[in-house]
Amino acid sequence: MAFADGTLVALQTANSDAGKVWLYKEAATLAAIRAANYFNDAADTWGMGGGDLLIIIGSDGFGLNLTILTGVNVTMGEALTSA
Repeated sequence: MAFADGTLVALQTANSDAGKVWLYKEAATLAAIRAANYFNDAADTWGMGGGDLLIIIGSDGFGLNLTILTGVNVTMGEALTSA
């Protein structure tokens, strides 16, 4: 499964050396959203890159994630999850 286009928002952009801050909300679980390669299309079409901060709101809570870009694949490094 891939992210739902239109529910990803860039909250902040900075100079080219700093990462971006993103907000993503979907009715899927956090585990499903954090699945490997879920955001690959976001890297291609939205410009999401490695080291960006992604705020996720899912059906079972919220989380903050640092994105990891390996080639064309985007994966999540978990930073914080709601209890």
